[in-house]
Parts: sequence; C-alpha cells; structure tokens
Amino acid sequence: MLQDMKGSTYSSSGQWPDFTVSTEPGQWVPDPLGEGFEYTTLDFGVDAEGPAVGTLVRYKPLGWRTLLPRRYSGVVLSLHGWSDYFYNRELAEFWEARGYHFYALDLRRYGRSLRAEHEIPGYVDDLAVYDEELNASMEVLGAAHPDLPIIAQGHSQGGLILTLWLARTAARVQALVLNAPWLEFQGTAFLRVPMHGILEAIGRNNGRRKLVLPERDHYWHSLSDQGVGEWDIHRLWRPRYAFQPTTAWMKTILDGHALVAKGLDLTQPILVLSSNASHLSTNYSPIMQNSDSVIDVQQTRLRAIKLGSFVTLSQIHGAMHDVFTSAEPTRAAAYRDLALWLRMFQRKR
Repeated sequence: MLQDMKGSTYSSSGQWPDFTVSTEPGQWVPDPLGEGFEYTTLDFGVDAEGPAVGTLVRYKPLGWRTLLPRRYSGVVLSLHGWSDYFYNRELAEFWEARGYHFYALDLRRYGRSLRAEHEIPGYVDDLAVYDEELNASMEVLGAAHPDLPIIAQGHSQGGLILTLWLARTAARVQALVLNAPWLEFQGTAFLRVPMHGILEAIGRNNGRRKLVLPERDHYWHSLSDQGVGEWDIHRLWRPRYAFQPTTAWMKTILDGHALVAKGLDLTQPILVLSSNASHLSTNYSPIMQNSDSVIDVQQTRLRAIKLGSFVTLSQIHGAMHDVFTSAEPTRAAAYRDLALWLRMFQRKR
C-alpha cells in the first residue's frame, strides 16, 4: 500500500527504496539504480490527485567529467509504459557508448514519482496532462545540451504518449524510437469504437471509477527475476499485478488510438521495434518469453506506418513485449537493429 513519503524505506530486495525523496529545484541526487545514475524532481504543485511531480533520471558514468571530455552526438529522452518506470541500466549504457547523453522520465504517479496513498497510480483523464513533464524535461535537456539533437524513445503506453505529444507540439525532437508502442486497442478498431462509447457512458460522472478486470501476472512473471525473467524490478513501481485502470484513463487511451488511426503526419524519422509474434492469454505460458504478451504486434505495425512519412519497422524474432528486456541473443538483435538505424539517422542529418 502506498503511503505518505517522509523519507526512503527499502524494499524487500534491499536495493530499491519504496519511495524517492523530492529534490530541490535543479538539484541532482544519487538515484537508487546505482553508480552513474542521478535524478531530479520536476514539481508542478498539486492536482486533483495530490502532489504532481515527475522525476527525470540521467546517466553520467564514472569519469564523464574529464579534462578532455568526449564529444557527444546527441541526447536521448526515454519514457516508460503502463505500470512501469525506468530501470534498464543496459539501455542507458547502450546510448552512452554511442555518444548520447541519456535521460529517462518517470511520469507523475509512476515509479519514482509516486508520493501518497490516496493517489491512483498511473491516473490521468487526458494524456495531454503529461505535456507538463515532457516540456519541462525538454527545457532541462535544452539548457544542458543546447546544440545537440534530441531523440525521444518510448515503450508501450510511453510510445503512444510521445507520438501524440509530438503531433500537437513543436517539441525540438529530431527522431523517435518506439519500443512495442501501444498504438491500437487489442482486437482492432472494431472493438475500440464500441468500448469507447461504453466507457464514456459509465465514466461520465466518475472518471476515477475503476474497471473490474481480471488480475493477471503473466507479464510480471516473464519479466521479473522473482519469476522466470532476468530483471530486478520494484515491487510497487512495476507491481506483480498492473495498476487498476479507470474509465477516464482507458477512454483517453482509446482517444489516442483513434488519432493514430487517422494518421499523425510526423516528419521525424521513426524506428518501431516489436516482436515477430503476440501471445495474448490470461495465463502464463513459456511462449511468453519469446513473444509479446501485452499488445497485438500485427496491429502495431499496421498503425505504425500511419505515424509519419519516414517510418522504419524492425521485427525482432522471439522478443518479449519490451524488446530490450528479452533474453539473449534476442536482446542483442534489438540493439543491433537500433544501432543500424542510428547510423542511418546520423548520416541523414
């Protein structure tokens, strides 16, 4: 149970605090992810749910401040998915090794940005609310690295949030990397349209009404080292059972899917990575270690080509939902394709 944060307490693993402490404006402090990682709080006061804060994490490996600093090619801003937060050190190390400053954002009411027990984790009634965190992050990146191009990177719901944000703003983002983005409701628009109407009706007077859905832990089981996965993930920040969705949140997701279906006309080069297959089931199966158990990858690829004029699709055989958490050698294949695309992007600049 979330509780009011007075300080840091440690999870059962002994490695991650249950809550992070807010920083002073502009202050960077050591992040619980470990050596080389720091975070700062983006404070937007309060909203209807309570403290409205985002958390920006950056990776600064040992020795990055030297008399002869290395030349950097750009900056990456990474965004997590639903019921998620940033925890992938390897991903940050990949970008740093290729000359990119790496930052990751935990949105309000996710991960490091969770604060109080009365909050509904992950709740918003409009995805545009996240413009505050994204715009503030861009200000930080622009001030720190004014002459470097910025690549935005988003996973699952984070991919949807980023594409919609770019479509409605003039954000200084030169390219977009989408890791299994959630671009369409499972089961196609034929189910999305009637479901939207139902949600609008039942949530008209109470958008915080929670949807009664079966609790499933199959994705957590495939991901966590407490299950059969490889990753040390936080028991509150990436819980065994996903955050319970509300009618308002689900409606704004479907609104976003409808906009993607119409086409977004983005002009940035876009890379979309996904597994080659989906296995959507209510029960865990070993096949989920080698397939996407969350979204329909066929629908994702169909919607991806409507994002903009320059879209590259990468199909990673045997990948999980988050392709960068897949087992080797699948994970290496995802990084290989990202590196190839990155070289193409750099040549076209």
